[in-house]
Formats: sequence, structure tokens, C-alpha cells
Amino acid sequence: MASNQNLIIENSLILAKNYLDAQGAMFYWINEDKSDAFIDSNINVSKEFIHKYHNLLQDYDPLNVAYFLKSHENINLLNTCNRDNQKVSVYKRFANECGIDEILEIVFWRNNHAYAGIAVTNPNDDKKRDVNSIQALHQILGNSIFDLGDIKDNIVKDYLRDLKLTNREVEVCELIAKGYANQDIAEAMEISLGTVKINANRIFDKLEVEGRLQLSILLNNITK
Repeated sequence: MASNQNLIIENSLILAKNYLDAQGAMFYWINEDKSDAFIDSNINVSKEFIHKYHNLLQDYDPLNVAYFLKSHENINLLNTCNRDNQKVSVYKRFANECGIDEILEIVFWRNNHAYAGIAVTNPNDDKKRDVNSIQALHQILGNSIFDLGDIKDNIVKDYLRDLKLTNREVEVCELIAKGYANQDIAEAMEISLGTVKINANRIFDKLEVEGRLQLSILLNNITK
């Protein structure tokens, strides 16, 4: 699964880079709880930039995760950001020193949650202004990004938490959806069989499903 996931990410970066005739591209995971990003893979982006972004400059980035979580945008360009303060100046100066004059951010949302993004460095000037083409690119990339196993798992978790399931109920729910019997769930979670049954009934009530089959169908549909 990991190798297939890596291949999807790699192909998405290649597509984004070539589509926008860009210098480089980065794929990053979004952690909404921490409001930060982790750059997982890249094409032609310096190690120095990635290292300092993770350890120092993320808060200086005017288009960081915190910005997108507040704005709910899915696309933006670094140089269209009008904020002119010391932090932004520091970030742009460092990016320039790494050979990056422009960054196009593409963020992938589902059910009001942000899961990942692709940052394209130094895109072609004409192509970065073609809004319709970039939106089409966003849709094409999303078809692959939302097929990533880790993102599918997180979509399900967020959906269940939005419905006020407890952490234990979320875990029981995920195991039910994977086909675990109640006894298997009890052993896996090191809880009693009675506790599993109580949690299962609460889950069915909260999700308004009649049993395991309907639950599995529901969770499968929300990741499509």
C-alpha cells in the first residue's frame, strides 16, 4: 500500500510540475489540529528550503496551513498575498535565496476539512494566471489525492468526530467497517465484549444505521 501511495504522490507532483511548466513541486500533509504542514515528497526543491520550512519558517509563510484553514481557499499564489510585514519579508527573502520567486499552493478539501496540498515553485507566468486551467488541474489532482489510503482513513475519522463519536467509538467503528467481529474487536482493543456491544449500539444510533452492513456502505460512500 505504501509503495502505491508513494507512486500516486509522485505522479501527482509530475503532473502539477509539467502542467504548469514549473521549476519544482512539493506534496505535503496537513495537520488541522496543529495547523501545520509536513512536506513528504518533492521534485527539484532544495533540502535547505524544506529543512528550514519545517523547523523555522512555516509560521512566516503567509500561505501556511493556518491561513488556508481560516480562508477556506483551495488555490493561491505567494506573490498575490498583500500582507507586508517583517515575517513575510523574511520568508520571501529566504525563498528567493533558494531560487524560489513564486509558489502556487493547491489545497485539497473534503467535507470542510483540509487534508493535503501541492506547492508548485516558479510556475510559468502565463499558466499561473489561467484560473480555469488551474481549477481543472485541482480537480484532476484531487481524483488521485483522495484515493490515498491515509486520506481516506482521515476522512472517515473526521466524519465520525463531526458526528460527536468518542475516540473509542471511532476506533470500534473503524474495526467494524474492516469486518472485525465483536470478539476480535474486544481482543484488539483490550476491552470487554460487553463494552464492544455497548459502543457498537451507540455508533449505530449516532450514524442512524441498522447494522454492520449499512455502516460499511455509509463509510465507503463518504470517501468517494
